[in-house]
Amino acid sequence: MIKTILALLNGGGADRTVLDVALAIARPFGGHINCCHNPAGTALAFAQMPEDVPMTGAALHEAMDRFAQCGDPQAADAIRHFADFCGNHGLLVGATIPHAGVSAGFLQVRGAPVERLSFLARYHDMVVMERPSEGNGFPADLAPRILLNGGRPLLLLPEHAVFDKGFDTIMLCWKDTAESARAVAAAVPLLKHAKRVILVSVDEGHSIEQASIQALVAYLEWHDVHVQVRTLLAGDRPTMDVLWSGAHDCRADLVVMGGYNRGPIREMLFGGCTDSALLWGDLPLLVVH
Repeated sequence: MIKTILALLNGGGADRTVLDVALAIARPFGGHINCCHNPAGTALAFAQMPEDVPMTGAALHEAMDRFAQCGDPQAADAIRHFADFCGNHGLLVGATIPHAGVSAGFLQVRGAPVERLSFLARYHDMVVMERPSEGNGFPADLAPRILLNGGRPLLLLPEHAVFDKGFDTIMLCWKDTAESARAVAAAVPLLKHAKRVILVSVDEGHSIEQASIQALVAYLEWHDVHVQVRTLLAGDRPTMDVLWSGAHDCRADLVVMGGYNRGPIREMLFGGCTDSALLWGDLPLLVVH
């Protein structure tokens, strides 16, 4: 069950898609969506504004005005996008305890964005954000750091994504590792609502452990998730290229994979497949470290 979602907004056009995805995930579980934005150094704007405390009503409009006056239109736009979205969908804003239906809150985050957002991520079931790029203002290392330091599933959306039909077809990328197992377990609530689940493994020239695939199929059956099993041949292509191609072939709406790191944790070095997936992708990706 997914009850709490952290949605990262940047004040750009992707905010609507991030909010749409967060709502689609939260709705079956009556979940709560906390949205947040890290302002670009406008200390005056958020002076006397509470940190990491949901803002509601007049406080949202006051914050919007302050950011606009202090030259941070992205922060003002992020708040406006949140307020408009909640109004359009009739969401209860500022709930602090569970209630019937989906609720939402807006958290104002100050300080170093990577550290603060990683902290917040730990206390949510999932994080939803647009994949960092030069155009959206997210630090390039935000996604891998949240993945590693936040310890929660991270759902990355591609630039200019449009979310209009839900995650009807989900592709599970499987390798017999603890990371893949965690990713599958984290995705089970979404898998149960999918119309089609494709379990994919990549033949990289080594023998694929069929016993692990059979065990995973049985595990998912216990959760009432029925899968189609496919094996993709890597050949000379990078593994992630093979997976993206396979995802398009099966018309996947979401790709699920485990995140791997190598070397000292402090170096933030992920394996080539994960690193590639975090940097680029034209489909939504749910990744778990």
